[in-house]
Amino acid sequence: MSQLHLKIVTPEKEIYDSEVDMVTVTTPDGEIGVLPHHANLMAQVIPGELKVKIGDKETHMATGSGLLQMINNTLIIATDLAERAEDIDEKAVEEAKARAQAALEQTLTDEEYATAAAALEKALAQLKVKRRHRVS
Repeated sequence: MSQLHLKIVTPEKEIYDSEVDMVTVTTPDGEIGVLPHHANLMAQVIPGELKVKIGDKETHMATGSGLLQMINNTLIIATDLAERAEDIDEKAVEEAKARAQAALEQTLTDEEYATAAAALEKALAQLKVKRRHRVS
C-alpha cells in the first residue's frame, strides 16, 4: 500500500518523522484528510486533533496553531503544540485553562488578550483529545 511521509515539528523539536497511511488535521475550514499522493497544498492548522493512521493503528495528538504543507508526497506540519493523547497531563492542562480564563477576564492589551485566547484554545484542544482517547 502506498504511504506518505509525515514530519511534525514544533519550535522545540521534531515530534514525528515517518511513513504513514493517512493524516487528519484540523483547519479553519474543518478537518481535512491527507492520503498518499495528495495534491500539493498549504493550509493553516488550528488547535484541535491530529490523527495519524498506519495500518489499523491510529495515533491521536492535540495540536496548536501552525501551517501544513503537502509537497511531493511529504506532509510537513509546523505547529506550536503537538502532544500525543497519552502524554497529556490533564491536571496541568486544567490549570493552564483556568489561568487563561482568568486572564481573559482582566483588562488586557490586544496582544495580551490574543496570547490568553491562544493559550485557552490549546488547553481546550488538549483536554478534548485526552478525554476522547483516555485509556482506562
